[in-house]
Amino acid sequence: MGTGSLIILIGLAMVGVVIRERGLGPHWGVSVATVVLAATIPLAGAFGAAVVGALAYLADPGARTLRTRLFNVSMTAAMGATGGAFYGLLGGVFVGNVDFGPLGLLVRVGGPLAMAYAAMAVVNSLCIGAMSFAVRGTRVLTVARAVLRSLGWGYLAHAVTAFLFVVLWGPVGLGAASALFVLGPLLVAHWTIGRDALARREHQQTVTTFVAALEQADPASVGHSARVADVADALGAQLGLSGEAAEELRYAALLHDIGMMVVRAELPHDPDDEIAYLTALSAHPLAGLNVLAGLDFLDDSLPAIAHHHERWDGKGYPAGLQGEEIPLAARIIAVADAFDARLAATDDGSAEPMVVAEQLRRRAGSHLDPRVVEALVAALGRQGGASLGRDRRANLARGQGRLPDHDDPLVSDLFADWQPEGAGAP
Repeated sequence: MGTGSLIILIGLAMVGVVIRERGLGPHWGVSVATVVLAATIPLAGAFGAAVVGALAYLADPGARTLRTRLFNVSMTAAMGATGGAFYGLLGGVFVGNVDFGPLGLLVRVGGPLAMAYAAMAVVNSLCIGAMSFAVRGTRVLTVARAVLRSLGWGYLAHAVTAFLFVVLWGPVGLGAASALFVLGPLLVAHWTIGRDALARREHQQTVTTFVAALEQADPASVGHSARVADVADALGAQLGLSGEAAEELRYAALLHDIGMMVVRAELPHDPDDEIAYLTALSAHPLAGLNVLAGLDFLDDSLPAIAHHHERWDGKGYPAGLQGEEIPLAARIIAVADAFDARLAATDDGSAEPMVVAEQLRRRAGSHLDPRVVEALVAALGRQGGASLGRDRRANLARGQGRLPDHDDPLVSDLFADWQPEGAGAP
């Protein structure tokens, strides 16, 4: 392959980098540039694919930091080199104006290219998992598996598109002009991905708006929803949640207290009026469901929002669910909620995360799910407490004659001891 043709492939890959969508998850996006990268393997070999990948991302306009740019360059170069190596090992051949029949093309180009693309996807997922581990302390393989699941069988469609590109370039003899015929399908694919990503961004903006409204109504809660969501993310990853389940958990964690906006007017002014306080408080989970009704993208998050104040022993609210009757996401939020509340319980928010985790450990089997509490301890042990509970602040607006923090586990104990007649009825 000549230098001019390689430059065209680099340019097409750059187009893919520019138009790629990042909105398909917290750490990764889908890029049509990888399709060009795969097509380069039978056209220019492993070295050519590595060069195309590296140069395309070297000029990435979306890279905000030098570290991000270097990571993308290294990752795509490794993807190209690995894909090229697999292609050669599987008997794939370089494609020029050769006389292959349809079966020969499938056997000597299509099959090896599909497997090479799969190898590239694995390298991509492992690199993202490694970056996530370095930044957030998550498990490399857990994140890598989530990336692969997010691609699903889509990688096969990408491999087919790359194969079409190769066939038009070589056996059909269109050369670089084949880019004109492949660009259309690539743009259609990008439009489909972009539409889904736009919907995802709209969903995130909706959730952000609700959280902002909650924090405006109660300034003492500023940052609480985000901190609970971050802890819930870590616990979900520790427990094997990924993909849509992880996203539903995060939405629920961000919005778990949205019903407090509704019941706030019913809370008593006298901090000693425990009965009135608990009665009004117990209505906020279901009030949250009413606030969020009609938002279809939250349908699978609503059970966690409704039941995040249930207790493992069945003495919580609003339905008195017990043990594994409580949705797993709700049990995760319950631990994250209690963890954040206890971290902020001191006047200066200086409580040590592992000390708080040990406090919650003593509540396992009564208030909290033992498995989720152990997931918290494990997550803290792995991260050394560096991430979970970061940027916490003391809840200075409560205490000193004000109403207690409803997320404090001691309030859960008050409700468990009170248990009004009819509590726990469906």
